[in-house]
Amino acid sequence: MAQRKKNAIPKALARVHDTARGRMKRLRVTLRELGVGHAVITNPVDVGYLTGFLGGDSVLVVGTGKPTIISDRRYEEELDAFRPIAKITMRSGTMSGAIAEVLGELHERGSLDGVALQADHLTVGAESALREACKKKVPVRSIRHASGLVADLRIAKDESEIRHIRAAARIQQDALLAALEYLRPGMTELEFTAELEYQMKTRGSSTPAFGTIVAAGANGSHPHYSPADVPIARNSTLLIDWGATHMGYRSDMTRTFGFGRWPRQMREVYGVVLEAHEAAASAIKPGVTGRELDAIARKVITDAGYGEAFAHSLGHGLGMDVHENPRLSAQSDDVLDTGHVVTIEPGIYLPGIGGVRIEDDYAVTPRGRRNLCTLPKDIEWATI
Repeated sequence: MAQRKKNAIPKALARVHDTARGRMKRLRVTLRELGVGHAVITNPVDVGYLTGFLGGDSVLVVGTGKPTIISDRRYEEELDAFRPIAKITMRSGTMSGAIAEVLGELHERGSLDGVALQADHLTVGAESALREACKKKVPVRSIRHASGLVADLRIAKDESEIRHIRAAARIQQDALLAALEYLRPGMTELEFTAELEYQMKTRGSSTPAFGTIVAAGANGSHPHYSPADVPIARNSTLLIDWGATHMGYRSDMTRTFGFGRWPRQMREVYGVVLEAHEAAASAIKPGVTGRELDAIARKVITDAGYGEAFAHSLGHGLGMDVHENPRLSAQSDDVLDTGHVVTIEPGIYLPGIGGVRIEDDYAVTPRGRRNLCTLPKDIEWATI
């Protein structure tokens, strides 16, 4: 048997490193356009995107030269794998003090040339502490705000990212089908939520993509509902909005079921929402705006007499965060492009009666779109 060469890097990790180098190279281009040499990346999701390290509680200083990951000894062994692409600094004091040390060393070497902070992530308190720590090490004029530093890079997904989202969707779909086998009248929303999240976990989801929504009957009229100790009754609707996480990437789906016999109005509402979903999804392609897609779905619902009952936007971008750009809303001029992944999730909510929402995840392709979800949406399938 051939022996692995000493210090050889596994192919999977080598691919992670190559991806990280490419992403940080793109960030450096953005920094040059802003007229700064370095950035302090404090958003842990962005650190994960740029480096492949998903441990959290870490900061990345990136610019000219080798970047630095600042973390603590809880992650020391895990971070050893990332030494080929970054210097690893284990802090013993505050994070702001450790960042100031790294920036101070860069300033002493004359290579700092300005530093951008993530204005869309740092709290006022965290920025104040960082500026105070940097006061004697880095000229204040060198530090400036910047928004969208990494978020703009994350909008378009490559094929590996889309595969991760599709894998997350596969996990959540299989988990739902398994959990439905345990659904019985009288089971509470919380009990079904626990079963669904258990089924996702056993299939490889590191964490739910967001707080799972299980809304029985009239509770479905709340678009963002928290499950409670409420029994799920026969002959009513059951709205389930859930998602899984795979390799840091999230999926997001909603299905509404008739548990037994559909209430008459809710059966009608289901047909309207399904029509709105399919109309908007079929219009996805490069060049269309979020405003245009939202208008397509909203017109279907408004023409059916339920315009006031569609109280949220049509959808949003999806990736390492469950809500990313582009936004699909009546106010959004975001333009879809190849590689964007978006949700389509129209809904109708009737207080005291219930709600219907149907949601899938779509990747924008050069010629249109690809649905990353495979569960049916017809009302026959949604009757259980």
